[in-house]
Amino acid sequence: MNFGVTMHDSLTIALLQAREAAMSYFRPIVKRHNLTEQQWRIVRVLAENPSMDFHDLAFRTCILRPSLTGILTRMERDGLVLRLKPVNDQRKLYVSLTKAGNTLYEHAQAQVEEAYQRIEAEFTPEKMQQLTALLEEFITLGNRQNAEPEELD
Repeated sequence: MNFGVTMHDSLTIALLQAREAAMSYFRPIVKRHNLTEQQWRIVRVLAENPSMDFHDLAFRTCILRPSLTGILTRMERDGLVLRLKPVNDQRKLYVSLTKAGNTLYEHAQAQVEEAYQRIEAEFTPEKMQQLTALLEEFITLGNRQNAEPEELD
């Protein structure tokens, strides 16, 4: 199978293929810790942001809100997260890692760092910096596109 991308191929397919290439380094780590990829994204984001609003968490993890509800229910059952509603605003919902969730993150993160080091060794640190910068620029472009009101014909 040839996964190379030409100028005439779909950008979105190329990005999905790149995601799969990246996940080939991380998927075994996530599975070793009995997590799904979505659960790992939640753990990783919450480790960096100790308490996060549900809507912000959905945005940062790229998980649709209805799906996030079910995932958080399972993670709460497994003792990895807490869902908290502020007394002064019952419409809000905040999510935090438990001590067990933080411990899991610390164990997995060391392995994730090793995977990043393998990627950099094979792809070079310079290319990783360039790729990251280009992706951040492209994400900003997409965010601007989403913020603009659609024009009517």
